[in-house]
Amino acid sequence: MNNYPLNQHEHFTNLRQMIEHQCNQNPDYIAYGYLQEKQLRTVTYQQFYEDINNLGTFLYHEGMKHVKIAVVGENSYYWILSYFATVIGSNIIVPIDKELSDEEIVSLIQQTDVQAIIYSEDYKSTAELAMQKEIVDKIYSTANFEEYLQTGKALCNNGYIEYMQNEIDDNAVSTIIYTSGTTGIPKGVMLCQKGLALDTITACELLYLEGDSMLTLPLHHTFAFTAGVLALLTYGKTVYINSSIRTFMQDLRIFQPQNLFLVPLFVENIFKNISKNMVHANKSDILNTLGGNLNLIVSGGAPLDSEMIDILQEFDIQLINGYGITECSPVVSVNRNNYYKNGSIGLACPCNEVKVIDDEICVKGPNVMLGYYKDEQTTKDAFEGDYFKTGDLGYIDEDGFIFITGRKKNLIILANGKNVSPEELEGYISKIPNVIEVVVSGKEQVITAEIYAEDESGIKQQILELNKTLPKYKQIQKIIFRDDEFEKTSTKKIKR
Repeated sequence: MNNYPLNQHEHFTNLRQMIEHQCNQNPDYIAYGYLQEKQLRTVTYQQFYEDINNLGTFLYHEGMKHVKIAVVGENSYYWILSYFATVIGSNIIVPIDKELSDEEIVSLIQQTDVQAIIYSEDYKSTAELAMQKEIVDKIYSTANFEEYLQTGKALCNNGYIEYMQNEIDDNAVSTIIYTSGTTGIPKGVMLCQKGLALDTITACELLYLEGDSMLTLPLHHTFAFTAGVLALLTYGKTVYINSSIRTFMQDLRIFQPQNLFLVPLFVENIFKNISKNMVHANKSDILNTLGGNLNLIVSGGAPLDSEMIDILQEFDIQLINGYGITECSPVVSVNRNNYYKNGSIGLACPCNEVKVIDDEICVKGPNVMLGYYKDEQTTKDAFEGDYFKTGDLGYIDEDGFIFITGRKKNLIILANGKNVSPEELEGYISKIPNVIEVVVSGKEQVITAEIYAEDESGIKQQILELNKTLPKYKQIQKIIFRDDEFEKTSTKKIKR
């Protein structure tokens, strides 16, 4: 395969420009679809932009100007609307992980100097707790959004146009997103609209999206918002909103998407679903369980097993790996539809430069964060000159494809000076039958594999066979079986 010209897209530097462009191009095309009381509701691009202006006008009239607004709740049209209305009005959005406890949510809101909370009804008690503690000035329920939108519309009709006349500073902080890292304390990553817009557009220059999508990943995660929302906005396609993991397979059949943006755990679930039914059902029946139209899955995160890629390809589903990190808005690289390497995380997005410094992948560009909120020292430590240090180890081959070999923080450094990447060993062990999850560590200088398995029988023997293929310093010396699966972040990464 040879590389080929980039997909052509206009370059925008803020979210208002992006939505205005689609309103001009496709005003009546459906932007969002979702189920409400088992009925499909749809919103056109024109209606979406009007809703943005009406909600933003309402918030301005409430005194919410140049403030921080937190949003917490399940994926929904109103969640997306809140994000756009907030940042287009030059307020700062603070997306909150809904899986956190009430105390953790309130603590992050206080830490970030948030003045208002937008919440779904499931988080009413959390919002009220923040009010009782006088941490925020106002709270707004998505259950009342139709009322807010009508109020905003009336204000606009009566000549209150301050919101719509707001001038956006493309380079100012527009969002503070807390990392859902597998280790350490969450840090508030400050991003700007220019970085988000250019990151999305140049990622789309590499990757072609043919049809509509279904949003599944939690929206407080940057990959979900940039890839699952902004990329579809760039292409002028429809985003169908899956509000719960429990209804993922059911919603696939209802919405019938052509593409999905997922993390490896979801991809593995789809793969298992296909593998389980391969013997008993024909190709068409299996594809129908996935909606019937699915032909592209983009996975952000660890490189995926080549066997999984090959089997999905037999069902005409292309599986493409990309790579991102919150601090880079987040997409750093992605494989192309017709130019890719299995095991690679792809080519660098044109908006950023990627180079390897002391075996660590480092990134420079407008998509790189403005810093960590109220943490100058950690911000300083995160850079090598102009390059942000991702913490991921890897290399770039002669064709520009980037490969990850491990995580710097996870690296096992043995007493003899040898370095062992636990991810490499986890990759081998995860292929052993009945292994569901595995974490390799180097506690007390002993390379240990902790395993959650469907059935423990035969696993120890398989690891002994594996050890024969490895250098002595990399061999698994201790095996621990656990009764429960590992604790995970909200983006389904194992907490180490």
